[in-house]
Amino acid sequence: MTPEDRQAVFSHREIAAVIKGITLDDGTDAPITGKSLGEAILFVSEEASTNASSAHVIYGANESLSYTDCLSIYRDYGPALRRGTN
Repeated sequence: MTPEDRQAVFSHREIAAVIKGITLDDGTDAPITGKSLGEAILFVSEEASTNASSAHVIYGANESLSYTDCLSIYRDYGPALRRGTN
């Protein structure tokens, strides 16, 4: 992702997002809903641990972020995402 791409995603951090690719112990996918884009990026980057590499965040009208995209945004904006401000 370019710096401009990361800034664009960060500017949309309040919209609704769904996290997919996190599997339960039985191997089923467990989509996580009810999070903003910023919260989803934090979750994938900080909390998803072992199976995060297969996680991706869906937001907007068919936009998505891979695990590595989330880490890239987190590197630049992690503290601001945690604070909920820019």
